[in-house]
Amino acid sequence: MTSHRRRTAPRWARLPEWATLTVWAATLLMVAASVARAFTYPPLGSKDEPAHFDYAVLLWHGRFPVFEDGITYGTTFGVDAPVQWVSQHPPLYYLVLAPIVGPLYDGDHALIAVLAGRMVSAVMAGLVVLATAWAASRCFPGHRRLPGGAAVVTALAGMLVQQGSSIYNDVLFVVFCALACGVAGAALRTGVGPRLLVGAALVGAGGMATRLTFFVWLIAICAAVLLAPTVRLGRLPAVWARLLAAATPGLAALVAAGWWYVHNKQTTGNFSGRHAQWGLENAGRVERPFLDITFDPEFYKSLFGVYRGIMKPADPTQWVLMLGPIVLAVVVGLVALVRRTRSGTALPVRRVAPLGWMPAWLSVGLVVAMFVAVTLLLVVVEIQYVTGGGAPITRYALTVLPPIAIAMSAGLTGWRWTSGVFTALWIALAVVPYLTLVDLHVVGIVPHAARVVQVMFVVSLVAMVGCVVGAFLDARRRPEAPAAVSRSGAPTTDGTAADGIVADGTAAEDTGTDTPAAEDRADGRGDTALLDRTD
Repeated sequence: MTSHRRRTAPRWARLPEWATLTVWAATLLMVAASVARAFTYPPLGSKDEPAHFDYAVLLWHGRFPVFEDGITYGTTFGVDAPVQWVSQHPPLYYLVLAPIVGPLYDGDHALIAVLAGRMVSAVMAGLVVLATAWAASRCFPGHRRLPGGAAVVTALAGMLVQQGSSIYNDVLFVVFCALACGVAGAALRTGVGPRLLVGAALVGAGGMATRLTFFVWLIAICAAVLLAPTVRLGRLPAVWARLLAAATPGLAALVAAGWWYVHNKQTTGNFSGRHAQWGLENAGRVERPFLDITFDPEFYKSLFGVYRGIMKPADPTQWVLMLGPIVLAVVVGLVALVRRTRSGTALPVRRVAPLGWMPAWLSVGLVVAMFVAVTLLLVVVEIQYVTGGGAPITRYALTVLPPIAIAMSAGLTGWRWTSGVFTALWIALAVVPYLTLVDLHVVGIVPHAARVVQVMFVVSLVAMVGCVVGAFLDARRRPEAPAAVSRSGAPTTDGTAADGIVADGTAAEDTGTDTPAAEDRADGRGDTALLDRTD
């Protein structure tokens, strides 16, 4: 009998399973929407963008910004600033922009320099979509529709579109937040190996070299590595490997960015570099008690209005877009739990070292707990910020956009038979705030701006159609057989499974024994969350 082997593409040429049509269409949507917004909004039209632009040009000339110096490299357009608002931020984002905007500014092309910087931000916004989809696949590796849904709801987050259309370091910061979410989720779900640890170190270093607020995710990464079901670092004893791995992201962040926070301490008297007293004396800011802010509904409405676009704050559309899918996710999870309870099906249990027997629901629960903890920590940080005279600025909530997007996607895609319809309806509603961000007939100092906006708007609409088509295609995809595991239930050791990744790019199991989890793998569901079992 002649055997026929199916030809497969080389590993380097294969896209990971999470990179579906939905994800790529959502990425295109984000980039197109950001460009459309970039040509709609006046260049350097906000009070912070001139300072961010000035920071990048300063670095190109080998200098760091100084708060009291104000704007050193100004333009004949845009707004001015009495001080250098963003001098406290670490320099990574501006190092990326400096070789692009610096030469253009020096060549007397300031307007082109600003637009070029905005295009860099648009690309970074697209990376946020990809990183969030990847994070969803690592946090809940068995849910094949989850990455696409997370990508879609990320791409239509109006506040992220605004950051992707401006020169703000927030957009690169959110890329690192999404990567951190995926790294921490992978550690909790599939264990830690050398490659994942290197990734954790790089993400920790990059995040802290972009914004101080990243420390909430740095804590999450270190905690996730410490609690990971397995930690494999060569021949190091298990306990020492775990402690070393948990400390590595923090040490990497200290090496990469610690010097900057020492610089802040030396120049401003505090590690954050904040000039709270100046704001109180010159910007009309007022201090508020911690508890007053904690129980003030307006604080939360302002902070979490990431789907508002530029609609009126009282418009309920933004809350339907965000809270509707999250409530639906809770319903999906409860229905799955009730079904499992009634059927008497046991949750899969697997042996992991050195934590002993770990139910699958526990690893899922740790990921969910991480989402909640990071969000609560951010809220506490922002309350403390507002007590000193700051404002609950919406873009600060982008720190937790990845877990919010994953939770929303769980609601939209939790049931395979409704996944496409729910996603399509959500996109249709999300167009409402999106329309407030673009002006198809804009008139300003940028030549042919209206034509660019029109073209990018059409591209964004085509991308939305792609998202809808992709969502329905994702709903038709049934789980495939998992990657090969050894007879003992352990992943094959081909050099990839050691880090929780098998040859086809999907997450490897973190089990070393034949358990009910192995039986669950037979139906293609793997060690997924309760939400993954509602098909």
